[in-house]
Amino acid sequence: MKTYIDFFKKHGKRFLILLAILNIVFFAGLFKLRINTDFTLFMAKNSKYMEILERMEGVFQSNDQLNVIFEIDEDPYSIDGLKKIRSIEKKIKNINGILDVISPIPEEVPVGFRKIDVSEINQDNYKYVINFLNQIETDNIIKKDGKYYVMFYVLPSESKILKQLAEVLQEVPHYFGGTRYLEEKIFDYLFMLIFTLPPLAILTVFLVFKWRLGSAKATFFSVFPAGIGALWTMGFLGWYKGEISVLTILAPIFTIVMGSADGLHFVSHFLDLKDKREKEEALVETLKSTGVAMILTTVTTVVGFLSLSFINSESLAQMALISSIGISFAGIATWLFLPIILLNSELKSAKQESKISSFFESFLGKKSVIVSLVLLIVFFPGLFRLNTEFYMIDMYKNTTQVKKNMDKIQDVFGITVPVYGYFETNFDPIEPSFANKVLEIEETLRNEGNKVISFYDFVENLNEKILRREGYPQNIGQVRILMNLLPSVYKNFLNQDRKAGRILIFPAEISKQSLNKIEKKVEEPIKVTGIPYIMKEMNETIVPQQIKSLILAVFLVFTIVFIRFKNLKKAIISIIPISLTLIVLFGFMGYAGIKLSIITATMGSIVVGVGIDYAIHFIESFGYNLKNKKNIDLAIKESFITTSKPILANALGLSIGFSILILSPFKIHEYFVAIMWVSMLSSSFLSLTFLPTLIKFIYRK
Repeated sequence: MKTYIDFFKKHGKRFLILLAILNIVFFAGLFKLRINTDFTLFMAKNSKYMEILERMEGVFQSNDQLNVIFEIDEDPYSIDGLKKIRSIEKKIKNINGILDVISPIPEEVPVGFRKIDVSEINQDNYKYVINFLNQIETDNIIKKDGKYYVMFYVLPSESKILKQLAEVLQEVPHYFGGTRYLEEKIFDYLFMLIFTLPPLAILTVFLVFKWRLGSAKATFFSVFPAGIGALWTMGFLGWYKGEISVLTILAPIFTIVMGSADGLHFVSHFLDLKDKREKEEALVETLKSTGVAMILTTVTTVVGFLSLSFINSESLAQMALISSIGISFAGIATWLFLPIILLNSELKSAKQESKISSFFESFLGKKSVIVSLVLLIVFFPGLFRLNTEFYMIDMYKNTTQVKKNMDKIQDVFGITVPVYGYFETNFDPIEPSFANKVLEIEETLRNEGNKVISFYDFVENLNEKILRREGYPQNIGQVRILMNLLPSVYKNFLNQDRKAGRILIFPAEISKQSLNKIEKKVEEPIKVTGIPYIMKEMNETIVPQQIKSLILAVFLVFTIVFIRFKNLKKAIISIIPISLTLIVLFGFMGYAGIKLSIITATMGSIVVGVGIDYAIHFIESFGYNLKNKKNIDLAIKESFITTSKPILANALGLSIGFSILILSPFKIHEYFVAIMWVSMLSSSFLSLTFLPTLIKFIYRK
C-alpha cells in the first residue's frame, strides 16, 4: 500500500488533470439525454401483448387515446350547449398532432338514407342533432351532481400535446385520462426529478455523514467520489443510451447514496488514525485495514444489481447495468482521487460520541439472538401477503393531479384506462356472421360492467335507431349502405383495406381478475392487448423470477466472500444478516400492502449487495484486529468501535438520502423510501449485533 501512496504523491497532478477531462466528457453527455415516458418499459421480454399492440399501431397509427372531459354550465342538449361542445371540438382538432376527435356529436347525422351536415350547429339542423342524440342514447354526455360533463376521445399522433389541450380548455373545468395522458405526465414529473433529486440526495447524505465525521471538509471529501460517480453515470447514460426513464432515474441516486459508502469508511478510518500517525502512514494503514473491504463491497453491490438482469425485463436489466456502472465509477473515483485529495489537504478530526452506537452495542450477545428470532417470527408470515398486482395508475400519489383526474373520470363516467380487442381476418370484417359474433362478445363484456365501443356498435345503432331494424344488418349489402351514413370516426375502429379492426374496452376495474375475465370472453381472431395487459404480464413473472434473482445474488455474494476469506464459516455467517433482512423486508412489504413491482422488486437484490457490505467491513476489521490484539473479545470490541459509526452513518445516509424520493409524485418512490428504511436499519442492526455474536460463538467453539 505504501507503493500505491507513493505513486499518487508523484503523479497526483496528472490524475487531477485526467479527472477534469473525464468530467468535461461526461458532462457533455448530459445534453444528449431525452426522457422516455413509455409504459412499455414495464413489459416482459418477448411480450405477446406488445406484439399485438405494435401490429395494431401499424394499422391505426395511434394505439392510445386521451380521454378529455370538460364541465359546461349550459344544458348540452340546448342549442347553446351543442354550439359550445362543437366549438371546443374544433379547437382540439386544430391542434397539431391530433389525428381525430371522437365527439358525442358527429359532424354528419343520418336522416333517412342521407346525411345532414351539422358541423355548424344552427336553428335549421338543431332538431336533427337532438333527434340523433336521443336515438343513440349517448353515454358521453352525463349530468351528475347538478353539473354537465362531456367526454371526447382524442386520438393523438404525437406526444406532448397536453399543454396545448389545457390552453384550449382553460376557460372550462376539465380533466384528462387515458394511457397517453399518464405517459405525458411522467415526462413532466421526470424532468422535475432529474434536476432536484440528485442534488438533494447529495445534500442529505452530506448532512448525515457530517454527523459522523464532524468536519464539513472531511464530509465533502467522503461524498466527492460518489458525486463524481453520479456525474459520470448520467453522462455515460447520455452517450450510451441517450435517454432516461422512470427506472434509470434511480441509477444516479443509487450511485450517490450507495457509492458514498466507501468514501465514508475511507475518510472515517483515516481520521481515526491521523492523530496518532503521520499523514502518509495513516493513509497506508487505512488502505491496509479497509482497502480490500472497499473493493469487495463495490463488487458485491455490483453483483447485487446485476442479478436483476435475470428478471425478464429489458428495462430492469438496463437499470441494473447503469446502476452497476455508477457504483463502479464511484469505487474507481474513491481509489484514484481520494488518496490524492487527502494527501494534499489538512483535516481536523472532530470525534463525537454516538448514542446510537452505544445503543447497538448493548444488544451484543444473547439479546441480539432474541431480537433476531423475534424479527424472523414477526415478519415471516408477511411473505404470504405480498401483492403483485401493479398497474400504471398505482404509480401516482393520491395528491397528484393525475390521480385526481383519473378518479374524477371514473366517478363520473365509470371508466378506467382502456384495453383493446384487436383482430385481423382473411375475409371482409363487415360480414354479418363475424359482426354478430363480436357483438355477442361485447354484450357479455358489458354485462360484467365493462364499457365497449366498436365499429359494429355504430352500424347496429344506425340500423336499430334510425332505420328501425333489429340488430346488425342481415346482409353485407345493407351494411355497405349504412356505412355511407356513419360518422367518419368509425375509421378509427375498422380498416377494411387491411381487413383489421379494434374494439375499445374500458374495464370496470384494472385488476388481474377483471383483465383475465375479459381475455377469457374474447374469442379468436380477436386478441386482447393494451398497456394494462403488458403490465399484468410483467406482474405474473416478477415473483418467480425475483426468487431466482435473489438466490443467484446470495449465491454469487457468498462465493465472492468465500473466495476472499477462504473460510466456509466466515462466508456463511456473513450472509446470515442479509438473509434475515430479506425476510424482514418482504414481510414488511406484505404487511404494509406495498405492491411487488418491477421497481420495488429491485430492493431484494440491492439489500443483498449493500447489506453484505456491512458484514464484510466488520469481518475484515475483526480479522485485522485479531491479528494485532490476539484476543477475540478485544478484536470484536475494537472492530465495533471502528465500524459501527461508519456503518450506522451509511445506513442512515442511505435511508435519509433516499428519503428525498418522498418529494416525488410517484407512489412507487414513496414505497421505495419506506422499504429502504426498513431494510437498511435491520441490515445494520443485524450486522453490528447478531453478526459479532455469531463470530464470537464460532471462534470460541
